[in-house]
Amino acid sequence: MLPLRLSAAALPAAALLLAAASTAASAHTHDTKTHDASTHDTKAHTTVPDIAGGGFETPAVPAPSLFTTYLGGQAVGPWAGGGNSVDLTSDRLWDAAEGSQSLDLNGSTSGSVSQEISTHPLTSYVVSFELAGNPAWAPALKTGELRVDGVPVKTFSFDVTGHGFRNMGYTRQTAVFTNLLKSSVTLTFASTSPGLGGPVIDDVRVRSCLLVLCPPVS
Repeated sequence: MLPLRLSAAALPAAALLLAAASTAASAHTHDTKTHDASTHDTKAHTTVPDIAGGGFETPAVPAPSLFTTYLGGQAVGPWAGGGNSVDLTSDRLWDAAEGSQSLDLNGSTSGSVSQEISTHPLTSYVVSFELAGNPAWAPALKTGELRVDGVPVKTFSFDVTGHGFRNMGYTRQTAVFTNLLKSSVTLTFASTSPGLGGPVIDDVRVRSCLLVLCPPVS
């Protein structure tokens, strides 16, 4: 955180029918607001109801603290902390992508957060999130991974050069994975950067889609 640490291929017809039958209420559950599923193409997508705390709004960082550090093994709201530590950060320090809090994946050094979500068989899932980086500490290039059941499905990076606490420069990142038979999987966001400042994530969303109708992901 700051230099002065504060306390703290097409699917079989049967598979298509299975995936098309899945329905849910919202693309992302938030403590204070819910994203409207109508903002997505409902002919191509259905939504997953049980990603929780994707905006990192709970627990609240108590004023006047700028952030709260969670060690590996501690819960960060509905997320399970891993690695060394992470910092749940208030907009009193830097701007969130939405809401008033975001998550630095490095506390004292690289950490992670994980959450188990329910899945349907023979269905693909799109995970999206906002990405920036802690501008207070080197290195400038912050890196990390999105993993599904421990397997990386996307590597991501963000260069903080030219950015600051009120100009974080969040970019939307997406990844797709396909579930074959499991009833649930574990999503993990993990830093691969050393040091006190890592990649910053916010506004995590998950939605399901038919493989043949999934949007392209760069």
